[in-house]
Amino acid sequence: MIGGFLTFDIAGTPFAVDNAQVEEVAESARATRLPFAPPQVEGLANVAGRILPVLDVTGYPALGLAWGGGRKGGLLIVLRAGNGLVALRAGRIGGSLARDRVTLEAPAPEDAGAPVAGRLRHGDRSLRLLDPDQLQLGHGMAFAALPEGEALAGVPADPPDPARERSTVRLLIVEAGGRSHALDMGDVVLVFPVADLRPLPNAPALVRGMAQAQSRPVLLTDPLGAQAGVGGYAVVHATPCGPVGVRVDAVRGVVRFPLDRVKAGEAGAPNEIVDYDGAWLDVRSGMGMLGDHLGEIGPLIPEGGDMADSRLPRRFFRRFLTFLVEARVYALEFERVRRVVEASDRLRLPQGAASFDGLTDVDGAILPILDLRRLLARNPVGTPPEDPGVAILVEIDGGVVAVIADSIQRIRKIPTDDVDPMSDRLTAAVLRLEGALIPVLRPEGLMTDAKATDGATKALPPAAAPTTGGGVR
Repeated sequence: MIGGFLTFDIAGTPFAVDNAQVEEVAESARATRLPFAPPQVEGLANVAGRILPVLDVTGYPALGLAWGGGRKGGLLIVLRAGNGLVALRAGRIGGSLARDRVTLEAPAPEDAGAPVAGRLRHGDRSLRLLDPDQLQLGHGMAFAALPEGEALAGVPADPPDPARERSTVRLLIVEAGGRSHALDMGDVVLVFPVADLRPLPNAPALVRGMAQAQSRPVLLTDPLGAQAGVGGYAVVHATPCGPVGVRVDAVRGVVRFPLDRVKAGEAGAPNEIVDYDGAWLDVRSGMGMLGDHLGEIGPLIPEGGDMADSRLPRRFFRRFLTFLVEARVYALEFERVRRVVEASDRLRLPQGAASFDGLTDVDGAILPILDLRRLLARNPVGTPPEDPGVAILVEIDGGVVAVIADSIQRIRKIPTDDVDPMSDRLTAAVLRLEGALIPVLRPEGLMTDAKATDGATKALPPAAAPTTGGGVR
């Protein structure tokens, strides 16, 4: 993947940029307009903890582009330009394209006057290749405290000092009782799956029982209202009385948040709240959840279980399945994948949506098909594919859908620090992997334009899904 290109769209038009010039992909941020700035410069914004100039190439008249419906792209691609960084506004990420899969051509006549270095030819598609060094910031950058002489030439913001860590806070994102929660990492000492739970008679209502972790008993509590029954995870917090586990349904991973996304909570609520994927979550500490109950649960905490040598790994890992669609790499969270099978014959139905491609039989279960080759490339529905591809059986909305891709790569274990959460309709996150940025598709987003399939998918009860067997095969 090293030496490839990151593809994305701007106002519905495909673009690309060299992977070596991409610093990161960040969520959209509001820009402060600068006086005398040219049309392509939105202004300055706090992008993942750094003040950067934000550019929108729809401001170049030569390109003739405009965002539809008055809405601009929801992602910012941070690019290295000259000796600094700029943030480029984009719609959605299209994936990484290997260099040997494309042909570099000269810019088209209509690209004159725009920061386009050439065209990438990939099959019958042509993508504009942007050159960050050609992005002009104009005179307005003089108001961003840059030297006037440099501002006239269009100089981006200074790059961050790699030796200095950003002003961020690390929080553990979990799910319990159908809601997301942010847990303070300051007193978290261990996270483990709950495989066995021994109830305690006459215990307080908060206590769920005793679980085993590293051959030691851990008192398990439920202050967040996790689902009943065995399963889920225990997040062990250090308390003055010893380690106590808090039961959750799922662990999404450790996320690094800029401090400007953490705010003081309201009266009677937890001390802080954090903006995560467009929603404000309470930041909860172990003492905040358990402190008032330590008096009654303290005698139940096992002795000798300080777990001083047990720490949550600094780099918490998540698993993803990577696959190819038209030579571009995408990923799905592995926990959502049931199986991978060969694509079989399909029954096409009339009036399908952009990605819906009929029904298929998998081990006796009738499943709806979503063809990523049509959804991501916008090919017409019903066009016979040259290769049947593979079917990834994915859990979506309580059922299973066969998602068609060209081929499977592998299951990858990615450090959470290399997973950047996104809030795009189709993109749940972006992975940093081997010098490339890989979009993680949001399963629910795949169904957004498949409204015509609602009757078909709702007619399939969850029990109709095929058994998981051995997972990916």
